[in-house]
Amino acid sequence: MANENELAVASRAGTIRLEVVTPEGAAIRVDVDQVEAPSVNGEFGVLPGHLPLLAAMRPGVVRYRSAGKTLAAAVGSGFAEAGPDRMAILTDRCIDGKDVDVTDVRAQLDAATRKVDAWGDAAEGPAFDELSRAVQWFQAQLDAARELGRA
Repeated sequence: MANENELAVASRAGTIRLEVVTPEGAAIRVDVDQVEAPSVNGEFGVLPGHLPLLAAMRPGVVRYRSAGKTLAAAVGSGFAEAGPDRMAILTDRCIDGKDVDVTDVRAQLDAATRKVDAWGDAAEGPAFDELSRAVQWFQAQLDAARELGRA
């Protein structure tokens, strides 16, 4: 745990270290001015000096500002831990909004949405839950690309 002097230095620096880690390794590792992320209870933001926080994440868009530029990445389910000088997101997947193949992802979203619709009133169980998560993941990718003016 950081001592008061370390926290004061981090707050004066005006940045926090953002790390997004997937099973394949670090997807994002950058110093940022702020972060916005999707939790299961809604969106939340983190600025330097933030009080400790632990949140369950849903698929969605992580927005962050670094060097005056706003960037966006799609993330899957996972957990976020934030503090005064650091935010770590552990997630099953992550893709930078600039790397999303919008045409392909839109087609996958359409196909998955048709499958969800076909479930009708029997919309429950592990297979349906997995399909619903896929729809959320495809939508998160398109949202990240859109935020960067690509969709």
